[in-house]
Amino acid sequence: MLETRHPKELLIQQRVAPDASLYDWRWMIRSALKRLWLIIAGALLCAALAVGYVALRPAQYTASAVLTITNLRLSTSGEDAFFTESQFDPTFLETQIETIGSTPVISSVLQTLKLGGPDASNQQSAIKALRSGLAIQRLGQSNLVEIRYTSRTPQGAANIANEVARAYMAKQEADRSEAVQSASGWLRDRLREAGPKAQVMSAAAPPIDKSNPRGIVIIALAGIVGAAGGFVAALALAFLDRSFRRPEQLASVTGAECFGVIPSLVDAGSSKRTLPLLSEVADRSGTPEWQALRLAIVSIFPFIGVPHTKSLGVTSALPGEGKTVVAAKLALHAVQMGKRVLLVDAQAYRPELSKLMQHSGRQGLIDYLEGRERDLAALVVHDAPTGLDVLPFGQAGKTTPMPWSGRMENLLDDVTSYDVVVFDLPPLDAPGDLRASARFIASFLLVVEAGRVSDEALTAALSAIPSVWEKLAGSILNRCDPEPVFKWLPAFKR
Repeated sequence: MLETRHPKELLIQQRVAPDASLYDWRWMIRSALKRLWLIIAGALLCAALAVGYVALRPAQYTASAVLTITNLRLSTSGEDAFFTESQFDPTFLETQIETIGSTPVISSVLQTLKLGGPDASNQQSAIKALRSGLAIQRLGQSNLVEIRYTSRTPQGAANIANEVARAYMAKQEADRSEAVQSASGWLRDRLREAGPKAQVMSAAAPPIDKSNPRGIVIIALAGIVGAAGGFVAALALAFLDRSFRRPEQLASVTGAECFGVIPSLVDAGSSKRTLPLLSEVADRSGTPEWQALRLAIVSIFPFIGVPHTKSLGVTSALPGEGKTVVAAKLALHAVQMGKRVLLVDAQAYRPELSKLMQHSGRQGLIDYLEGRERDLAALVVHDAPTGLDVLPFGQAGKTTPMPWSGRMENLLDDVTSYDVVVFDLPPLDAPGDLRASARFIASFLLVVEAGRVSDEALTAALSAIPSVWEKLAGSILNRCDPEPVFKWLPAFKR
């Protein structure tokens, strides 16, 4: 004997071992392109901010002075003394670079050019400001050191770069003079020439062109950053979106097969179409809508070898998800397969099916159940163009009636001449009515609008009606149009 498991058990099993492919790169691209506006908005916003920055930023000019720095040492040979350049020391130029940017050198520049104030705090701020525009680096593997300074004026940049070079050479001369004071007169004159020696290779000249980064580069980079931010935001929103977008998501929550995706059927509550117009399904063979309806019919109703009447209740997660139109089209599809079908409006709160087919003023289901009319055949409306029989809801009184009591068993006994009876039911927000209907209806079909209800909300609604969940034959994902960008990419449709 085969073990039968409750849909909740299936749900738990699928939650424990989710499909790892749900969040693969195809999902990422689909999610991003569904929110392409967010990527475009991010790129345009950042590019606009970059345009404003480029337009308002102050001009900057960079001037550079180049020094040749050598390290001479005094060598002796017999009675002769001579100068030689010391062997290369990788730390020597690094030390000189740090010396060029040291506080004594910077303070000397500020004092000479009168850039700092007498106050100590102002002096520190001036040193910090000058260092922010100063760049000192070795040129390649040579003994050349470049002093670059960026300022808002060409002359100011050249003056500071040259003054830094001069202040450094003055400090080296002062340090050397101080070091040889204790030596003898003969040696003192020779030691003055030893140690680090700097010479200006090229003085800084006022630059002609601005050194600001090119505006078009900044704008392009800002646009790329904005687009990347929009892409990340789109993925975050897609990850947080727990509503149903694909059939496998719906099947994993309901524990029943999702028969397919229907692109944007007309909502019965907002349409003035009549039943003959609904027969357009006959002219749409091969479409996703047609295939989903056919799969639902042949899956729910194994007609061959089944003599008794089959009943199906069509419900939805929330009002307005298109279940009424789906119920009508399912009934029409069964008629086209050669079956006798009765479509019943069992919506006690919003009898949209009767309104859709302009039968709101006629007697119907509720009149039969409350005993005002005992001849069921007299209440059924036959539509000759389609061959579909319809039982309107009828004329309810001031109080909302409960159809699933009283003579409902008599009604089911009176419809045995039909192969299929399709009931248009209230949505899951009427759990009392649906629980009562489960006593009489053999199978249920759930219609869910894409992107509207979350998986948690649907699970909670189904959990409140276990008798309906147990009889859930399958579901249809409604108003789920395929992404136009993927119509030419079959790999993305999986």
